[in-house]
Amino acid sequence: MPLRTVGPPSLPALVLSLSALVAGASAAGGYLVNERHENTVRHLEQRIRPAQGTLVQARAAVGDARSACLAQDGAQADTLRTDARGRLARHLPELRDLTAYHPQLAATAADFDRSTNDWLNGLPADDRAAALAACTTSGTDRDGYPAVHRHADRLGAQLAAEAHRTTADATREGRALLLYLLLLCGGLVVLAGLAARQITRRLLTPLAGIEQRLRQDAPAADVPPAGVPGPAPAVPAALNRLAHAADTLRGRLRTAQRQARRDQQALVQNGPCVQGLGAILATRQRSGSGVTAHGELVAAEGLLAGDYLGVLALSDGSTALLLGDVSGHGVEAALLAVQLKCALRGSLRTAADPVAAVRAAWHTLDPDDEHFSTLVLARLDPRTGRLGWLNAGHEQPFLRRADGTVERLAPTGPLLHPLIEPDADSWGERSTPFRPGDLLLLCTDGLTEGRGPDGEFGERRVAELLAGLPPGATPAEAVRALYAGAERFGLDWRRDDVTVLAADLS
Repeated sequence: MPLRTVGPPSLPALVLSLSALVAGASAAGGYLVNERHENTVRHLEQRIRPAQGTLVQARAAVGDARSACLAQDGAQADTLRTDARGRLARHLPELRDLTAYHPQLAATAADFDRSTNDWLNGLPADDRAAALAACTTSGTDRDGYPAVHRHADRLGAQLAAEAHRTTADATREGRALLLYLLLLCGGLVVLAGLAARQITRRLLTPLAGIEQRLRQDAPAADVPPAGVPGPAPAVPAALNRLAHAADTLRGRLRTAQRQARRDQQALVQNGPCVQGLGAILATRQRSGSGVTAHGELVAAEGLLAGDYLGVLALSDGSTALLLGDVSGHGVEAALLAVQLKCALRGSLRTAADPVAAVRAAWHTLDPDDEHFSTLVLARLDPRTGRLGWLNAGHEQPFLRRADGTVERLAPTGPLLHPLIEPDADSWGERSTPFRPGDLLLLCTDGLTEGRGPDGEFGERRVAELLAGLPPGATPAEAVRALYAGAERFGLDWRRDDVTVLAADLS
Protein backbone atom coordinates (compact mmCIF):
# COMPACT_ATOMS: atom_id res chain seq x y z
CA MET A 1 0.00 0.00 0.00
CA PRO A 2 1.63 3.26 -1.05
CA LEU A 3 2.22 5.84 1.61
CA ARG A 4 0.60 9.28 1.20
CA THR A 5 2.96 12.16 1.60
CA VAL A 6 1.80 14.91 3.96
CA GLY A 7 2.78 18.34 2.67
CA PRO A 8 3.15 21.58 4.59
CA PRO A 9 -0.04 23.13 5.96
CA SER A 10 -1.87 25.58 3.70
CA LEU A 11 -1.68 29.31 4.32
CA PRO A 12 -5.34 29.61 5.54
CA ALA A 13 -4.82 26.78 8.02
CA LEU A 14 -1.61 28.40 9.29
CA VAL A 15 -3.27 31.81 9.69
CA LEU A 16 -6.26 30.16 11.38
CA SER A 17 -4.03 28.42 13.91
CA LEU A 18 -2.01 31.57 14.57
CA SER A 19 -5.18 33.67 15.03
CA ALA A 20 -6.61 31.12 17.43
CA LEU A 21 -3.35 31.19 19.42
CA VAL A 22 -3.34 35.02 19.57
CA ALA A 23 -7.00 35.14 20.60
CA GLY A 24 -6.46 32.55 23.34
CA ALA A 25 -3.36 34.27 24.70
CA SER A 26 -5.10 37.65 24.60
CA ALA A 27 -8.10 36.27 26.46
CA ALA A 28 -5.91 34.77 29.20
CA GLY A 29 -3.75 37.88 29.51
CA GLY A 30 -6.82 40.12 29.45
CA TYR A 31 -8.38 38.17 32.29
CA LEU A 32 -5.26 38.59 34.44
CA VAL A 33 -4.90 42.31 33.63
CA ASN A 34 -8.60 42.85 34.30
CA GLU A 35 -8.29 41.22 37.73
CA ARG A 36 -5.34 43.43 38.60
CA HIS A 37 -7.12 46.54 37.28
CA GLU A 38 -10.21 45.79 39.38
CA ASN A 39 -8.07 45.25 42.48
CA THR A 40 -6.32 48.61 41.90
CA VAL A 41 -9.60 50.46 41.42
CA ARG A 42 -11.10 48.70 44.47
CA HIS A 43 -8.08 49.74 46.54
CA LEU A 44 -8.48 53.35 45.37
CA GLU A 45 -12.22 53.49 46.05
CA GLN A 46 -12.31 51.50 49.32
CA ARG A 47 -9.08 52.68 50.96
CA ILE A 48 -7.51 55.85 49.62
CA ARG A 49 -10.59 57.93 48.77
CA PRO A 50 -12.37 57.12 52.06
CA ALA A 51 -9.17 57.94 53.95
CA GLN A 52 -8.97 61.34 52.22
CA GLY A 53 -12.62 62.03 53.04
CA THR A 54 -12.15 60.99 56.67
CA LEU A 55 -9.07 63.24 56.94
CA VAL A 56 -11.11 66.19 55.64
CA GLN A 57 -13.79 65.50 58.28
CA ALA A 58 -11.17 65.16 61.01
CA ARG A 59 -9.55 68.45 59.98
CA ALA A 60 -12.96 70.12 60.03
CA ALA A 61 -13.50 68.80 63.56
CA VAL A 62 -10.05 70.12 64.58
CA GLY A 63 -11.01 73.46 63.07
CA ASP A 64 -14.23 73.50 65.10
CA ALA A 65 -12.31 72.67 68.28
CA ARG A 66 -9.95 75.55 67.53
CA SER A 67 -12.92 77.81 66.80
CA ALA A 68 -14.43 76.94 70.17
CA CYS A 69 -11.09 77.77 71.79
CA LEU A 70 -10.86 81.13 70.01
CA ALA A 71 -14.52 82.01 70.59
CA GLN A 72 -15.81 83.80 73.66
CA ASP A 73 -16.75 81.68 76.63
CA GLY A 74 -20.34 80.47 76.72
CA ALA A 75 -22.72 77.62 76.17
CA GLN A 76 -22.37 77.82 72.38
CA ALA A 77 -18.59 77.41 72.56
CA ASP A 78 -18.97 74.44 74.92
CA THR A 79 -21.45 72.83 72.53
CA LEU A 80 -19.10 73.35 69.61
CA ARG A 81 -16.15 71.93 71.57
CA THR A 82 -18.11 68.83 72.68
CA ASP A 83 -19.34 68.20 69.14
CA ALA A 84 -15.80 68.52 67.74
CA ARG A 85 -14.39 66.08 70.32
CA GLY A 86 -17.14 63.56 69.52
CA ARG A 87 -16.44 63.70 65.81
CA LEU A 88 -12.70 63.33 66.37
CA ALA A 89 -13.30 60.29 68.57
CA ARG A 90 -15.14 58.76 65.62
CA HIS A 91 -12.96 59.86 62.71
CA LEU A 92 -9.45 59.29 64.12
CA PRO A 93 -9.85 55.49 64.69
CA GLU A 94 -11.48 55.21 61.28
CA LEU A 95 -8.51 57.02 59.72
CA ARG A 96 -6.06 54.64 61.42
CA ASP A 97 -7.99 51.60 60.12
CA LEU A 98 -8.06 52.95 56.55
CA THR A 99 -4.30 53.62 56.50
CA ALA A 100 -3.20 50.46 58.34
CA TYR A 101 -2.26 48.73 55.05
CA HIS A 102 0.56 51.23 54.34
CA PRO A 103 3.35 51.56 56.97
CA GLN A 104 4.19 55.21 56.15
CA LEU A 105 0.55 56.31 56.06
CA ALA A 106 -0.16 54.37 59.26
CA ALA A 107 2.76 56.08 61.04
CA THR A 108 1.66 59.56 59.94
CA ALA A 109 -1.97 58.82 60.89
CA ALA A 110 -0.80 57.67 64.31
CA ASP A 111 1.22 60.90 64.71
CA PHE A 112 -1.84 62.95 63.75
CA ASP A 113 -4.00 60.99 66.21
CA ARG A 114 -1.49 61.34 69.03
CA SER A 115 -0.80 65.05 68.49
CA THR A 116 -4.54 65.81 68.24
CA ASN A 117 -5.36 64.00 71.49
CA ASP A 118 -2.36 65.58 73.25
CA TRP A 119 -3.47 69.03 72.08
CA LEU A 120 -7.11 68.52 73.12
CA ASN A 121 -6.20 67.00 76.48
CA GLY A 122 -3.70 69.78 77.15
CA LEU A 123 -6.12 72.65 76.60
CA PRO A 124 -6.50 74.51 79.92
CA ALA A 125 -10.10 74.72 81.09
CA ASP A 126 -9.88 77.83 83.30
CA ASP A 127 -7.05 79.90 81.83
CA ARG A 128 -8.42 81.62 78.70
CA ALA A 129 -5.13 83.32 77.79
CA ALA A 130 -3.32 79.98 77.85
CA ALA A 131 -6.13 78.38 75.84
CA LEU A 132 -5.88 81.08 73.19
CA ALA A 133 -2.10 80.61 73.02
CA ALA A 134 -2.53 76.84 72.62
CA CYS A 135 -4.93 77.36 69.70
CA THR A 136 -2.72 79.68 67.65
CA THR A 137 0.11 78.87 65.28
CA SER A 138 2.72 80.71 67.31
CA GLY A 139 4.00 77.60 69.07
CA THR A 140 6.62 75.13 67.94
CA ASP A 141 6.09 72.36 65.40
CA ARG A 142 6.67 69.73 68.08
CA ASP A 143 3.53 70.22 70.16
CA GLY A 144 0.17 71.95 70.32
CA TYR A 145 -1.89 73.04 67.37
CA PRO A 146 1.14 73.51 65.02
CA ALA A 147 1.96 69.79 65.42
CA VAL A 148 -1.64 68.85 64.62
CA HIS A 149 -1.55 71.18 61.61
CA ARG A 150 1.78 69.78 60.38
CA HIS A 151 0.81 66.11 60.75
CA ALA A 152 -2.52 66.73 58.99
CA ASP A 153 -0.72 68.42 56.07
CA ARG A 154 1.81 65.58 55.86
CA LEU A 155 -0.91 62.91 55.91
CA GLY A 156 -2.92 64.79 53.27
CA ALA A 157 0.16 65.06 51.02
CA GLN A 158 0.96 61.36 51.44
CA LEU A 159 -2.64 60.36 50.66
CA ALA A 160 -2.63 62.61 47.60
CA ALA A 161 0.62 61.03 46.38
CA GLU A 162 -0.76 57.53 47.01
CA ALA A 163 -3.97 58.41 45.15
CA HIS A 164 -1.95 59.82 42.24
CA ARG A 165 0.21 56.68 42.06
CA THR A 166 -2.76 54.33 42.27
CA THR A 167 -4.69 56.30 39.66
CA ALA A 168 -1.68 56.12 37.33
CA ASP A 169 -1.49 52.35 37.89
CA ALA A 170 -5.20 52.00 37.15
CA THR A 171 -4.85 54.06 33.96
CA ARG A 172 -1.87 52.03 32.80
CA GLU A 173 -3.63 48.74 33.52
CA GLY A 174 -6.76 50.01 31.75
CA ARG A 175 -4.69 50.73 28.65
CA ALA A 176 -3.14 47.28 28.81
CA LEU A 177 -6.61 45.76 29.11
CA LEU A 178 -7.75 47.73 26.07
CA LEU A 179 -4.73 46.44 24.11
CA TYR A 180 -5.58 42.87 25.07
CA LEU A 181 -9.17 43.41 23.98
CA LEU A 182 -8.03 44.83 20.64
CA LEU A 183 -5.77 41.84 20.08
CA LEU A 184 -8.59 39.49 21.03
CA CYS A 185 -11.03 41.22 18.70
CA GLY A 186 -8.50 41.17 15.87
CA GLY A 187 -7.90 37.47 16.33
CA LEU A 188 -11.63 36.77 16.43
CA VAL A 189 -12.21 38.81 13.26
CA VAL A 190 -9.52 36.88 11.42
CA LEU A 191 -10.94 33.61 12.73
CA ALA A 192 -14.43 34.57 11.63
CA GLY A 193 -13.22 35.55 8.16
CA LEU A 194 -11.27 32.35 7.67
CA ALA A 195 -14.14 30.26 9.05
CA ALA A 196 -16.60 31.97 6.68
CA ARG A 197 -14.26 31.33 3.77
CA GLN A 198 -13.94 27.65 4.66
CA ILE A 199 -17.70 27.25 5.12
CA THR A 200 -18.34 28.94 1.79
CA ARG A 201 -15.84 26.79 -0.05
CA ARG A 202 -16.62 23.44 1.57
CA LEU A 203 -20.36 23.72 2.27
CA LEU A 204 -22.21 26.56 0.57
CA THR A 205 -20.57 26.19 -2.84
CA PRO A 206 -21.37 22.42 -3.12
CA LEU A 207 -24.91 23.09 -1.88
CA ALA A 208 -25.35 25.80 -4.50
CA GLY A 209 -24.23 23.37 -7.19
CA ILE A 210 -26.70 20.74 -5.98
CA GLU A 211 -29.53 23.31 -6.00
CA GLN A 212 -28.63 24.35 -9.53
CA ARG A 213 -28.74 20.75 -10.74
CA LEU A 214 -32.10 20.16 -8.99
CA ARG A 215 -33.59 23.18 -10.71
CA GLN A 216 -32.39 21.91 -14.06
CA ASP A 217 -33.98 18.50 -13.42
CA ALA A 218 -37.29 19.94 -12.04
CA PRO A 219 -40.50 19.45 -14.21
CA ALA A 220 -41.56 22.34 -16.39
CA ALA A 221 -44.88 22.62 -14.52
CA ASP A 222 -43.01 23.85 -11.55
CA VAL A 223 -41.83 26.82 -13.54
CA PRO A 224 -44.38 29.66 -13.61
CA PRO A 225 -45.65 30.64 -17.08
CA ALA A 226 -44.16 33.64 -18.84
CA GLY A 227 -45.72 36.89 -17.70
CA VAL A 228 -47.05 35.41 -14.47
CA PRO A 229 -45.14 36.72 -11.46
CA GLY A 230 -43.85 34.14 -9.11
CA PRO A 231 -43.71 34.41 -5.29
CA ALA A 232 -41.44 37.12 -3.92
CA PRO A 233 -38.19 35.77 -2.57
CA ALA A 234 -38.13 35.61 1.23
CA VAL A 235 -35.88 38.12 2.98
CA PRO A 236 -33.29 36.27 5.11
CA ALA A 237 -33.73 36.68 8.87
CA ALA A 238 -30.09 37.75 9.17
CA LEU A 239 -30.78 40.79 6.96
CA ASN A 240 -33.78 41.71 9.14
CA ARG A 241 -31.64 41.57 12.28
CA LEU A 242 -28.92 43.63 10.60
CA ALA A 243 -31.42 46.34 9.57
CA HIS A 244 -32.87 46.44 13.10
CA ALA A 245 -29.38 46.77 14.61
CA ALA A 246 -28.57 49.59 12.16
CA ASP A 247 -31.75 51.48 13.15
CA THR A 248 -30.93 51.05 16.83
CA LEU A 249 -27.39 52.30 16.31
CA ARG A 250 -28.68 55.30 14.33
CA GLY A 251 -31.02 56.22 17.21
CA ARG A 252 -28.23 55.98 19.76
CA LEU A 253 -26.00 58.20 17.64
CA ARG A 254 -28.71 60.86 17.42
CA THR A 255 -29.17 60.73 21.22
CA ALA A 256 -25.40 61.00 21.75
CA GLN A 257 -25.23 64.01 19.40
CA ARG A 258 -28.01 65.81 21.30
CA GLN A 259 -26.30 65.10 24.65
CA ALA A 260 -22.95 66.30 23.30
CA ARG A 261 -24.61 69.51 22.10
CA ARG A 262 -26.15 70.11 25.53
CA ASP A 263 -22.81 69.40 27.26
CA GLN A 264 -21.07 71.90 24.96
CA GLN A 265 -23.69 74.54 25.72
CA ALA A 266 -23.28 73.88 29.47
CA LEU A 267 -19.52 74.41 29.19
CA VAL A 268 -20.08 77.67 27.32
CA GLN A 269 -22.44 78.84 30.08
CA ASN A 270 -20.33 77.62 33.05
CA GLY A 271 -17.18 79.49 32.00
CA PRO A 272 -18.68 83.03 32.27
CA CYS A 273 -20.53 81.99 35.45
CA VAL A 274 -17.27 80.99 37.20
CA GLN A 275 -15.53 84.13 35.96
CA GLY A 276 -18.40 86.26 37.27
CA LEU A 277 -18.27 84.67 40.73
CA GLY A 278 -14.50 85.14 40.87
CA ALA A 279 -14.91 88.80 39.91
CA ILE A 280 -17.45 89.33 42.71
CA LEU A 281 -15.02 87.92 45.29
CA ALA A 282 -12.06 90.04 44.12
CA THR A 283 -13.82 93.28 43.10
CA ARG A 284 -12.71 96.29 45.16
CA GLN A 285 -15.09 98.89 43.64
CA ARG A 286 -14.19 102.54 44.32
CA SER A 287 -12.76 103.99 47.52
CA GLY A 288 -13.94 107.26 49.01
CA SER A 289 -12.25 110.62 48.61
CA GLY A 290 -8.80 110.84 50.19
CA VAL A 291 -8.22 107.04 50.41
CA THR A 292 -6.16 104.80 48.09
CA ALA A 293 -6.60 101.01 48.28
CA HIS A 294 -5.27 98.00 46.40
CA GLY A 295 -5.89 94.28 46.88
CA GLU A 296 -5.22 90.99 45.13
CA LEU A 297 -6.71 87.49 45.56
CA VAL A 298 -4.93 84.28 44.48
CA ALA A 299 -7.22 81.21 44.55
CA ALA A 300 -5.80 77.81 45.51
CA GLU A 301 -8.06 76.05 42.96
CA GLY A 302 -9.00 77.59 39.63
CA LEU A 303 -10.77 80.97 39.76
CA LEU A 304 -12.99 80.48 42.83
CA ALA A 305 -11.77 81.03 46.40
CA GLY A 306 -13.08 81.04 49.94
CA ASP A 307 -11.51 84.49 50.48
CA TYR A 308 -13.32 87.74 49.65
CA LEU A 309 -12.29 91.39 49.73
CA GLY A 310 -13.94 94.71 49.07
CA VAL A 311 -13.51 98.49 49.19
CA LEU A 312 -16.61 100.66 49.53
CA ALA A 313 -17.23 104.41 49.81
CA LEU A 314 -19.72 105.00 52.64
CA SER A 315 -22.38 107.66 52.92
CA ASP A 316 -20.67 109.42 55.84
CA GLY A 317 -17.54 110.18 53.75
CA SER A 318 -15.40 107.33 55.10
CA THR A 319 -14.14 104.29 53.19
CA ALA A 320 -14.81 100.72 54.32
CA LEU A 321 -12.33 97.90 53.67
CA LEU A 322 -13.52 94.35 54.24
CA LEU A 323 -11.62 91.09 54.00
CA GLY A 324 -12.91 87.64 54.99
CA ASP A 325 -11.90 84.00 54.86
CA VAL A 326 -14.39 81.10 54.68
CA SER A 327 -13.15 77.76 55.99
CA GLY A 328 -11.94 75.51 53.20
CA HIS A 329 -11.58 76.49 49.56
CA GLY A 330 -13.15 75.60 46.24
CA VAL A 331 -16.69 75.96 44.92
CA GLU A 332 -18.68 75.53 48.18
CA ALA A 333 -16.50 78.00 50.10
CA ALA A 334 -16.65 80.47 47.18
CA LEU A 335 -20.46 80.40 47.05
CA LEU A 336 -20.69 81.15 50.79
CA ALA A 337 -18.05 83.89 50.41
CA VAL A 338 -20.16 85.56 47.69
CA GLN A 339 -23.23 85.51 49.99
CA LEU A 340 -21.29 86.99 52.92
CA LYS A 341 -19.72 89.75 50.82
CA CYS A 342 -23.07 90.73 49.30
CA ALA A 343 -24.69 90.85 52.77
CA LEU A 344 -21.85 92.99 54.16
CA ARG A 345 -21.84 95.36 51.21
CA GLY A 346 -25.62 95.82 51.25
CA SER A 347 -25.73 96.48 54.99
CA LEU A 348 -22.84 98.97 54.83
CA ARG A 349 -24.48 100.88 51.97
CA THR A 350 -27.67 101.16 54.04
CA ALA A 351 -26.43 102.10 57.50
CA ALA A 352 -22.59 102.38 57.40
CA ASP A 353 -22.55 100.44 60.71
CA PRO A 354 -19.85 97.70 60.88
CA VAL A 355 -21.52 95.86 63.78
CA ALA A 356 -24.88 95.74 61.96
CA ALA A 357 -23.08 94.57 58.80
CA VAL A 358 -21.39 91.67 60.60
CA ARG A 359 -24.72 90.65 62.15
CA ALA A 360 -26.32 90.67 58.71
CA ALA A 361 -23.49 88.46 57.42
CA TRP A 362 -23.96 86.01 60.32
CA HIS A 363 -27.66 85.61 59.45
CA THR A 364 -26.70 84.34 55.98
CA LEU A 365 -24.96 81.26 57.48
CA ASP A 366 -26.77 77.95 57.16
CA PRO A 367 -27.19 76.21 60.57
CA ASP A 368 -26.79 72.82 58.85
CA ASP A 369 -23.50 73.82 57.18
CA GLU A 370 -20.16 73.34 58.94
CA HIS A 371 -18.45 76.23 57.11
CA PHE A 372 -17.53 79.29 59.17
CA SER A 373 -15.83 82.59 58.35
CA THR A 374 -13.41 85.05 59.89
CA LEU A 375 -13.76 88.69 58.97
CA VAL A 376 -12.08 92.06 59.45
CA LEU A 377 -13.85 95.32 58.56
CA ALA A 378 -11.95 98.63 58.72
CA ARG A 379 -13.10 102.23 58.19
CA LEU A 380 -10.76 105.05 57.13
CA ASP A 381 -12.01 108.62 57.67
CA PRO A 382 -9.65 111.22 56.10
CA ARG A 383 -11.58 114.12 57.71
CA THR A 384 -11.00 112.98 61.31
CA GLY A 385 -7.77 111.07 60.73
CA ARG A 386 -9.16 107.98 62.47
CA LEU A 387 -9.02 104.28 61.66
CA GLY A 388 -11.85 102.12 63.05
CA TRP A 389 -11.80 98.36 62.86
CA LEU A 390 -13.92 95.33 63.75
CA ASN A 391 -12.02 92.02 63.81
CA ALA A 392 -14.23 88.91 64.00
CA GLY A 393 -11.65 86.21 64.77
CA HIS A 394 -9.49 87.10 61.74
CA GLU A 395 -5.74 87.41 61.34
CA GLN A 396 -4.69 90.59 63.16
CA PRO A 397 -4.26 93.40 60.58
CA PHE A 398 -0.88 95.15 60.24
CA LEU A 399 -0.62 98.92 60.73
CA ARG A 400 2.66 100.38 59.44
CA ARG A 401 3.25 103.84 60.84
CA ALA A 402 5.02 106.58 58.92
CA ASP A 403 8.20 106.02 60.98
CA GLY A 404 8.40 102.35 59.90
CA THR A 405 7.11 100.72 63.10
CA VAL A 406 4.48 98.01 62.67
CA GLU A 407 1.49 97.57 65.01
CA ARG A 408 -1.19 94.87 65.14
CA LEU A 409 -4.96 95.38 65.46
CA ALA A 410 -6.37 92.88 67.96
CA PRO A 411 -9.65 90.93 67.54
CA THR A 412 -12.81 92.65 68.76
CA GLY A 413 -15.15 89.64 68.71
CA PRO A 414 -15.57 85.97 67.80
CA LEU A 415 -15.60 84.50 64.31
CA LEU A 416 -18.84 83.92 62.37
CA HIS A 417 -19.99 80.36 63.02
CA PRO A 418 -23.54 79.01 62.57
CA LEU A 419 -23.41 77.30 65.98
CA ILE A 420 -22.21 80.42 67.86
CA GLU A 421 -25.21 82.73 68.11
CA PRO A 422 -24.13 86.35 68.82
CA ASP A 423 -25.49 88.48 71.62
CA ALA A 424 -25.70 92.25 71.96
CA ASP A 425 -22.01 92.62 72.88
CA SER A 426 -20.44 89.95 70.64
CA TRP A 427 -18.71 92.41 68.33
CA GLY A 428 -17.44 95.93 68.84
CA GLU A 429 -15.47 98.54 66.93
CA ARG A 430 -12.21 100.12 68.08
CA SER A 431 -10.31 103.08 66.63
CA THR A 432 -6.83 104.54 66.45
CA PRO A 433 -5.28 107.64 64.80
CA PHE A 434 -4.44 107.21 61.11
CA ARG A 435 -2.41 109.96 59.44
CA PRO A 436 -0.76 110.48 56.04
CA GLY A 437 2.20 108.13 55.68
CA ASP A 438 0.51 105.33 57.67
CA LEU A 439 -0.32 102.10 55.80
CA LEU A 440 -3.02 99.56 56.72
CA LEU A 441 -2.61 95.97 55.50
CA LEU A 442 -5.15 93.15 55.80
CA CYS A 443 -4.37 89.55 54.83
CA THR A 444 -5.74 86.01 55.23
CA ASP A 445 -4.04 83.09 56.96
CA GLY A 446 -3.21 81.65 53.53
CA LEU A 447 -0.26 84.05 53.63
CA THR A 448 0.80 83.93 57.28
CA GLU A 449 0.24 80.16 57.67
CA GLY A 450 1.36 79.30 54.14
CA ARG A 451 4.18 76.77 54.05
CA GLY A 452 7.31 76.49 51.96
CA PRO A 453 10.54 74.51 52.09
CA ASP A 454 11.58 76.30 55.31
CA GLY A 455 8.26 75.99 57.18
CA GLU A 456 5.60 78.67 57.66
CA PHE A 457 5.83 82.09 56.04
CA GLY A 458 4.77 83.55 59.41
CA GLU A 459 3.49 86.85 60.76
CA ARG A 460 7.01 87.99 61.67
CA ARG A 461 8.13 87.80 58.03
CA VAL A 462 5.11 89.88 56.95
CA ALA A 463 5.94 92.54 59.57
CA GLU A 464 9.58 92.62 58.49
CA LEU A 465 8.62 93.07 54.82
CA LEU A 466 6.29 95.94 55.74
CA ALA A 467 8.89 97.60 57.94
CA GLY A 468 11.41 97.37 55.12
CA LEU A 469 9.23 99.24 52.61
CA PRO A 470 10.60 102.61 51.51
CA PRO A 471 8.88 105.73 52.91
CA GLY A 472 5.85 106.72 50.87
CA ALA A 473 5.29 103.21 49.44
CA THR A 474 1.82 102.96 47.89
CA PRO A 475 -0.69 100.19 48.77
CA ALA A 476 -0.12 98.58 45.37
CA GLU A 477 3.64 98.50 45.97
CA ALA A 478 3.11 96.98 49.43
CA VAL A 479 0.85 94.22 48.07
CA ARG A 480 3.27 93.40 45.26
CA ALA A 481 6.19 93.33 47.71
CA LEU A 482 4.38 90.80 49.91
CA TYR A 483 3.51 88.53 46.99
CA ALA A 484 7.09 88.77 45.69
CA GLY A 485 8.40 87.83 49.14
CA ALA A 486 6.04 84.85 49.28
CA GLU A 487 7.24 83.76 45.83
CA ARG A 488 10.89 83.95 46.89
CA PHE A 489 10.04 81.98 50.03
CA GLY A 490 8.64 79.17 47.87
CA LEU A 491 5.06 79.38 49.20
CA ASP A 492 2.81 76.47 48.21
CA TRP A 493 0.06 78.44 46.44
CA ARG A 494 -2.11 75.31 46.01
CA ARG A 495 -2.47 74.82 49.76
CA ASP A 496 -4.84 77.71 50.54
CA ASP A 497 -6.25 80.92 49.09
CA VAL A 498 -4.00 83.97 49.61
CA THR A 499 -5.53 87.48 49.77
CA VAL A 500 -3.90 90.82 50.63
CA LEU A 501 -5.57 94.27 50.85
CA ALA A 502 -3.73 97.54 51.67
CA ALA A 503 -4.85 101.19 52.00
CA ASP A 504 -3.52 104.61 52.96
CA LEU A 505 -4.53 108.26 52.86
CA SER A 506 -3.87 109.84 49.47
